[in-house]
Amino acid sequence: MPDAVTPIEKIKRPLIAHFLDVSQAPSYSGANWARLGKNVTEASTEYNPQSETEQDIISDSATTATTGYQPTIPVSQQCTKGDPVFTLVTTLRRKRATLAECHTWLLNVDMWDYTGEDDARSYVGEVQEVSIQVDTYGGAGGEAPVQEFTLNFVGDPIPGTVTVTGGKPVFTAGGGNEV
Repeated sequence: MPDAVTPIEKIKRPLIAHFLDVSQAPSYSGANWARLGKNVTEASTEYNPQSETEQDIISDSATTATTGYQPTIPVSQQCTKGDPVFTLVTTLRRKRATLAECHTWLLNVDMWDYTGEDDARSYVGEVQEVSIQVDTYGGAGGEAPVQEFTLNFVGDPIPGTVTVTGGKPVFTAGGGNEV
C-alpha cells in the first residue's frame, strides 16, 4: 500500500506570524508578545547570506561556500496609535535608543506547520533576540505617516514549538525545525 501523499497547497501570508516582546524582558520566558503586522503591508526575513569564494590554482571553476547569515526584517508601518509594536518602536525612536536599550525578542511562528487539532495545536517556531533599528519617521503630505524600522537578528535562533493559550503564544524551546 502506498504512503499517504501530503497535498500541495499554497500558504497564505497570515500563517507566517511574527511577534515582538513589547516589554523588552531580559529573557524570552518573560516576554509580552504582540503580533507584528497591524498596518504593515509587507515584512519578509532577509537572510543576507555571507559567503566566501576561492579558486584553487589547479581548478577551472571557483568554489563558493556559505559562511553565515546576517538576517534582518525591514518593516514599514503606518503610524498606528494604540498598537503595542508601534508604541515600542516610538519609545525607542524618541529616546534614540542604542545598544542594549533597543534589544528585545522576536518570535517567528509557522502557523501552517502544526501538529494536533484546533485548541491543541502545536506550531513550529523560533525565538530570536533582535536589535530594533529605527530608520525613518514621517512621510509625504496627504499620505498616512509611516515609521520604518529594521529588526536586526542577534546571534542564533532558538528552535521550538508554540501553542496559543488565551490568545497569546507560548514558546517551548527544543526541536521543531524539521520540515
